[in-house]
Amino acid sequence: MTRKYPLLLATVLTLMVGCGGSGSATDRQQEANPHPQGNRVLGLDVKQVPAVTYAAAYQQAMDLGVGEVSLALDWESLEPTAGNYDDSLVDTIEAFYPTQPADLTLVLRPLDTPGPRLPADLAGLPFDDPAVIAAFENFLAHLHSRLPKLNASGRLKWIHIGNEIDAELGSDALRWAQWESFFRAARNRIRSLWGIGVEVGSIVQFGALKEPSTRAAYLGFLPELDGAVINYYPLAADFGMRPVSDVAGDFELIVSSIAGKPIWIQECGYASSPVNRSNETRQADFISAVFDAWDRHRDRIELIDFAWQYDVSEAQADQWVLDYGMAGQPYENEFKHYLWSLGLSHHDTTEKLALQRLRDELGARSWQR
Repeated sequence: MTRKYPLLLATVLTLMVGCGGSGSATDRQQEANPHPQGNRVLGLDVKQVPAVTYAAAYQQAMDLGVGEVSLALDWESLEPTAGNYDDSLVDTIEAFYPTQPADLTLVLRPLDTPGPRLPADLAGLPFDDPAVIAAFENFLAHLHSRLPKLNASGRLKWIHIGNEIDAELGSDALRWAQWESFFRAARNRIRSLWGIGVEVGSIVQFGALKEPSTRAAYLGFLPELDGAVINYYPLAADFGMRPVSDVAGDFELIVSSIAGKPIWIQECGYASSPVNRSNETRQADFISAVFDAWDRHRDRIELIDFAWQYDVSEAQADQWVLDYGMAGQPYENEFKHYLWSLGLSHHDTTEKLALQRLRDELGARSWQR
């Protein structure tokens, strides 16, 4: 299947449009009584930057009270052609994570926001093609065999198959059916390899819950999942950040839409760039609004993973503009600055206001890892 980037742009813009809200984040924070942590898990997208190694960044996250970190792995990178595995990254995972204190989420991406990530000789085949299903089952078995220490450690808690799958599947019933067949086979193989102690999901954007036909398709798929996994960025259609006051209503929509499943917010972020109608104060207020909403729905939302620890480099943001097909498209600059300013600290390691706000909100809840 080829990647239709202009179609992706239209889909993303449609799904990211949000509804308005009322009341300021400051007012809500003054009214709220922080609730103790309970069984909730804080995650963070740990990132190394030139001045901070990954190990040091990981330790900084642990010092905050982070209990979960995630890694996103493209299938095509780990298996360039069917049966030809590149284990360099997997071996690094096996060497580092088994002895670390936080739980681990693996996001395996045969499908990502820009489109399919299949081995080259399978490119263009539908996800329910027997060759694609068999190859991914074999990939999972190979991955399991390369992670004996991680498997024995019990630190691997979640495996999610596909990231922001709605960007590709939209409301197309056939594509959803093909994906469901693929996912079901992958989930069954994961259960046979890792057991029921590893929970399995598939990630959608928050916007998938707002568009009626996409929402219906996703809710039809939901029974296959161990939990609902959602990426939450309150974006307007032009990649400006929506008002922080929208957070409460957005979380109400998430919780009211998902019945009978735990909810994991795998990515949660708010850009700080003025290009995106934001600034560091608004980003910090977003942190408070998320914790306020999480307190209200603490019995439903088990995990929130904030994106991300440090801003990426401008070169990385420019590369993502190309990867997502946004070069030359409307709002190219806004898209770049959105990706470039999601960090809780700058790329040069200087802190933004949001990082101290995160410390404050965690301290108010006596948070521990």
